[in-house]
Amino acid sequence: MNTIPPDRRFALLFALVTGLELVGDLAPIRWLHYISKPLIVGLLLAWSWRHRRVGGLPMTILRISLVFALLGDVFLMIREVDLFGLGLASFLIMQLGYCVVFRMRGAGQSVSLPTAGLLALPFVVYAGIFLLILQPTFRTTPALNGLWTPVVVYIVCISTMGLLAALRRGQPGYGPVLIGALLFMASDSAIAVNAFLTPFAGATVFIMSTYAAAQYLIVTHIHPTQ
Repeated sequence: MNTIPPDRRFALLFALVTGLELVGDLAPIRWLHYISKPLIVGLLLAWSWRHRRVGGLPMTILRISLVFALLGDVFLMIREVDLFGLGLASFLIMQLGYCVVFRMRGAGQSVSLPTAGLLALPFVVYAGIFLLILQPTFRTTPALNGLWTPVVVYIVCISTMGLLAALRRGQPGYGPVLIGALLFMASDSAIAVNAFLTPFAGATVFIMSTYAAAQYLIVTHIHPTQ
C-alpha cells in the first residue's frame, strides 16, 4: 500500500504560508499573523479532505485531529487572553488522534517485542528527563500549579505518539512520518522551554518552522492510495 505524494505546488504554497506566518509574528503584523497561522493546518486539512475517498476511518480520525490542531493554533495565537489551557487541551486531543492513526496504520505490525523495547527507550528517557527539568519551575510557581498534571499527560502522550511513529517501521511513509513526529516533539519541547524555563533567541522561528514541517510530513505521508 503506497502513499499519495504531495503535490509540488501545494508544497510551495504551504512553505509560502509558513513564511508569511513567521513574518506576521516577528514583524509583527497582526492581521497577517491571524490569517496565516490558522492556514498552516487549514491547508493540510483541505489537502486531506481532497483525498477523502481513500484511507477510510484512520484518515477521518486524522482530519478530526487536524480540526483540534487548528483550534489549538487559534487559542495559542490570541495573546490578549490566556487560553494556554484550552490550546494544550486541543493539542492533547490531536496527539491522541495521531496515536490512534499511527496504530491503525501499522505501528508494531513489523516490529518484534525486543525491538519495540529498544525503540521505546529514548522516548521514555526523553519524557522522564524533560519532566524532571520542568518540575521545579511548576513546584515553585503558584500560577502554574494547575497546569502540572495536564503538562505531564501531554508529554507522556507526545512521547507515545513519537514511539508509535517509530513502531511503524516498514510501513509506507515511515521515514517522513517519523521525522515529522520527532520535529513535533522538538517544537513542543521548545515551547515548554521558552514558556516555563527561559526564553531564548529565535524561539518563534524554531517553534513554528518545526511545527509546520512536522504537520506537513505527517499528514502528507500517512495517506494511503487505496
